[in-house]
Amino acid sequence: MEKSSVPIREDKFRLTQSDPVISTSADTTTGQWFDVWTYQVPNGTALILKPENTFSAYLYALALAECVNTCKIKIEKRDSTGSDVLHVLGPALYLTVKEFQDVNLMASLAVPASGVVVSERELLVISVWAAAADVGLDVSESYFEMRISKIRKALAG
Repeated sequence: MEKSSVPIREDKFRLTQSDPVISTSADTTTGQWFDVWTYQVPNGTALILKPENTFSAYLYALALAECVNTCKIKIEKRDSTGSDVLHVLGPALYLTVKEFQDVNLMASLAVPASGVVVSERELLVISVWAAAADVGLDVSESYFEMRISKIRKALAG
């Protein structure tokens, strides 16, 4: 008897800080990198990161204003232990990721043309380095949007 293959489905996926799988850090201080948002890919799914995918963020400082443009941000793919790391954006100045409206001005991911797969149980981590003028990052007032793809096994019928 021949084994039937289960179809794989690729869907557009909008990842934000309010996703139920995201874990969020406490407010940060300055002078070092902080993992602010961490997404662990659920079992049975994977994320696909392509060069045309976009990322936007709004970072609010503990100084009660938007973070200064010299604040830095980066996105990393990490294995489930956190020991293997691949940069998919940055480190970049905050100024380069602030756009939410004009797709032509949004930050694009720095991944190969073939894309990068973030497999189940692997991590997608967004880290921030707050500038001294910011005092730190107010995580509850900050947000992001990442437009990528998610793949999963489709229901067999």
